[in-house]
Amino acid sequence: MSFLSRSASALACGAVVLVLANCSADAPTSGASTPTPSLSRVGARHDLLACPGGNDNVSVRKLIGPNGGRIQLDGFAMDVPQGALLDTTTFVMKVPESRVLKVKIRARGEKHFTFEKPVSITLDYSRCDNAPSDPTGWYVDENTDAELEQMPGFNNASSESFTLQTGHLSGYALAN
Repeated sequence: MSFLSRSASALACGAVVLVLANCSADAPTSGASTPTPSLSRVGARHDLLACPGGNDNVSVRKLIGPNGGRIQLDGFAMDVPQGALLDTTTFVMKVPESRVLKVKIRARGEKHFTFEKPVSITLDYSRCDNAPSDPTGWYVDENTDAELEQMPGFNNASSESFTLQTGHLSGYALAN
């Protein structure tokens, strides 16, 4: 079999796997729904989730060390696993007043921060009037809300939350 034929076969198999993965995500489930992976819709337009709210005057502060920990505010959370930090760090979380659903998390007051291991950030979209059926998580420019990078994550429709994985801190938002 030629290299071209093997490559075409591998691409075809990959496409079948993606199609089946998308089909299974829509399959009915019994009881409580389970988190489903969020897959980028190739060629689709991703509009940030219009969901006014938040409060610029409310924030939480927490010290988290090398053993890990959790910081949370109004259904939004960041879970730091053991080994993600080399030393004890002060984190501040805010769900800013905005036209879109987003969260800001700072470490040591710095706009950007890198972890030794990925952390999980959960965004709660229960306050939104039009809950998305298949949201995607995005690293966004905090000033312009420009979508910079899609983040891997899971949607939990029953709790109306989306959990993404990241190795750095900045602004994060959800898109339809």
